[in-house]
Amino acid sequence: WNSMDRRVAAFLLEEAAIEGTDRLRITHEAIANHLGTHREVVTRMLRYFQGEGMVKLARGCVEILDEGRLAGLRDT
Repeated sequence: WNSMDRRVAAFLLEEAAIEGTDRLRITHEAIANHLGTHREVVTRMLRYFQGEGMVKLARGCVEILDEGRLAGLRDT
């Protein structure tokens, strides 16, 4: 969990910086492919992030709600 939550958080923050928006149009499958893991692992991690109030999930979209907490995860 520890390294995967950091990797997913870092990926989301990096993509948001590149796209210039907190609303990313990307699938769980695409995130998994970028990180070299399985979609199910990414889905589980994103659902955890959503439960903690850091992101909001919709079909084909991940919206970052708490950039500070994601950055804190990434930087631990």
